[in-house]
Amino acid sequence: MKIITCCKIVPDEQEIQVLPGKELDLTKASWKISQYDLNAIEAAKKLSAEIPSTLTALSIGNSNALEGSKIRKDILSRGPDELSLVIDDTHHFSDSLETAGAIATALKNSDGFDLVLCGTGSGDLYSQEVGVQIGALLGIPTVNNVTNIKVKGNALEVERTLEDEIEVLEVSIPAVLSVSSDINIPSVPAMKEIMRAGKKPVHILDIALTDVAS
Repeated sequence: MKIITCCKIVPDEQEIQVLPGKELDLTKASWKISQYDLNAIEAAKKLSAEIPSTLTALSIGNSNALEGSKIRKDILSRGPDELSLVIDDTHHFSDSLETAGAIATALKNSDGFDLVLCGTGSGDLYSQEVGVQIGALLGIPTVNNVTNIKVKGNALEVERTLEDEIEVLEVSIPAVLSVSSDINIPSVPAMKEIMRAGKKPVHILDIALTDVAS
């Protein structure tokens, strides 16, 4: 199974300063993986350990966020076999449809996939719409608020937690799942995983995003 886990790189909220005019100053904030995408990466790592699979992390953003070796190493130390990046300074990716369009474009230009995992939202905007929109743009099944994933033959059995019940759904692949933060507790990479991360491949994808919705 080819698994792709999406991760957004966002400013560390603890380092964002509020200016006297109530504008946010991000210039001194370092970059980190969105907290909710850590759940997606952890879910992907667990799934890839249970079945024969390859695990690719995919991130799209500007050069300030993605060109640092520290953030790349942080992503790869958490389980992915490789990292694919789309670096674009002409888009702000400031709304969910623009972000979903960029991810869908990257996936269409990939070598194929069976499962795409996203966090329930992002640490900066938290629109909770990107995963659903990716599935709609690709025309494949999508489920949000997923709290458990099992492989059953050529399909997936997923649990989706609602307000007063838990749905159990069978989903054909390829599919897009947005996982809830309740699905797991992201593990902290061990030193050996951090050391191995520096040897894992990083691919810069040359993809035109001129047609991405904004």
